[in-house]
Amino acid sequence: ATGGAVSFYGGKTIHTFTNSGTFTAPGSFDETVEYVLVGGGGAGGSGDDHGAGAGAGGYRTGTTPLSGPSTQTIIVGSGGAGVASQRAAGLGGGYSGFGSLYIGGGGGGNGYTNAGTVPVSPAGSDGGSSGGSSYGPDSVASSGPYGNDGGVGQPNSAYGSGGGGGAGGVGGNGATNSGGHGGAGVQIPSTFRNPSSEPGPNGGGLGYPGPGSGAAALFWVAGGGGGATDNPSNGVSGGDGGGPGGPYAGGGNGGHYPQTSGEAGKANSGGGGGATDDAEDATPMILGGGGSGIVLIAYPTT
Repeated sequence: ATGGAVSFYGGKTIHTFTNSGTFTAPGSFDETVEYVLVGGGGAGGSGDDHGAGAGAGGYRTGTTPLSGPSTQTIIVGSGGAGVASQRAAGLGGGYSGFGSLYIGGGGGGNGYTNAGTVPVSPAGSDGGSSGGSSYGPDSVASSGPYGNDGGVGQPNSAYGSGGGGGAGGVGGNGATNSGGHGGAGVQIPSTFRNPSSEPGPNGGGLGYPGPGSGAAALFWVAGGGGGATDNPSNGVSGGDGGGPGGPYAGGGNGGHYPQTSGEAGKANSGGGGGATDDAEDATPMILGGGGSGIVLIAYPTT
């Protein structure tokens, strides 16, 4: 078969799609293929004080029979675009697909205004994990079937927003003077963990570093984005992307006082973007965009 970047490992032929394309099987092809679909991550939110982290793209893996001749459309979801705006909810990520199989993108993080005690607009969800909230539980949207919910933000006086959900866990709640951590990501199946594709600290291979050590800390995707915080009178921190100690699994860290932007989710990770602090007070101020998705396909090498 043809399509994407082709490699060989463990007796399998692996097709890696970092951009949309086609998977074309010849007439002699008759295999049960293993797949991984990761949707695009959402973008972090912003506010007068602190926005919420974005949800990671949905994560789906399994097997499906496939015979040739056939051509399957491959869609790699884009990450939610970061925008330069205060009091804004982040944009959701795009879906990824392999033929008739699809997975949704992550929801954008919530925005917040210090003029009141309610968010500007609700957190979104597009089939993957949902973004966090800037204030209270009422603004947390439910995740899709292939993700987890975002965390809950605290009242304005506590200055901490929720982190976005990850494919492997819920987003952390905001706390006094600290943003919630993004939800944990997941490690891709062993079929695709070719040592020659081992990721570095900033990518350059397949997936991104995760929690733990050794082989267990490699080939992770779909971490949620961290929430932001804003309190000039205390030591404060934005939430870590993909869980405490991150950024992990391509999720972006949240911003913090004084007026810092959230980090973007990493390319081809489906990671959620980190939230932005105090968007109206800094120039330039760009919301942390979501990481694009990825599609992987493998079958026995003949």
